[in-house]
Amino acid sequence: MNQPVRAKPVIWVGPVRGELKELPREVQRSMGIALWFAQQGLMHPAASPMKGQFGSVIEIREDFDRNTYRLMYVAKLGGVIYVLCAFQKKATKGVATSKHVLDRVLERLKQARAIHAHHGAEP
Repeated sequence: MNQPVRAKPVIWVGPVRGELKELPREVQRSMGIALWFAQQGLMHPAASPMKGQFGSVIEIREDFDRNTYRLMYVAKLGGVIYVLCAFQKKATKGVATSKHVLDRVLERLKQARAIHAHHGAEP
């Protein structure tokens, strides 16, 4: 008999939960489904790992009403999902995420690591 998968807990780093609530409801719903996949140990089709120094960060991409939205999380810290950042992408050219957003992600990644070091795998 198959055992049900125990969902990984989610920790919202900094004000990210409020950032997500500022996005359109349809985007919130899609991001929530993608996070549910992560809690089950799976990767949603709209999710992909970032590159470079952000290689441990997973980025969920969602297009809605001619706008693009992102949510970034880390799933490889002791069985906990640390949600780092949620925002509407406003690149003026190209597909690159702006430096100030990447700086925010890096700072929250440091905070997530500190939370994990202090509390371990327990939320």
